[in-house]
Amino acid sequence: MPEEKSATAGGSSDRNLFGALCYIIGILVPLFILFTEKKKDRFLAFHAWQSLLITVIAMIVWFGLGAVTLVLSVVTMGFGGIVACLFLPLALVLLVVVLLLAYKAYQGQTYKLPVIGDFAEKQAGK
Repeated sequence: MPEEKSATAGGSSDRNLFGALCYIIGILVPLFILFTEKKKDRFLAFHAWQSLLITVIAMIVWFGLGAVTLVLSVVTMGFGGIVACLFLPLALVLLVVVLLLAYKAYQGQTYKLPVIGDFAEKQAGK
């Protein structure tokens, strides 16, 4: 997971703040960035795309796990509770990843996640 420093690394400019807010405020800030003139800024576009992808994947996993839990609870009369135990660890992992990415963005760095980061970088035009 290579890191790149932007031109304003270490500073707390509006650009870095918007990059961090992409992760903290999941869908609203990234969509704002992608639908305004800020999308021309590759740093912000990268963080907006990566944040949107993380949010979409997390929602798919969350709803999928919920559906499996529901089906197993109905079919096996309660066995779904074991699958439901995965919700908390997954939520904690997601929280740590999001906070790390927000911190890196606030520092002016682009921290790419393995597959998501490459796609986000391509969409941002790097």
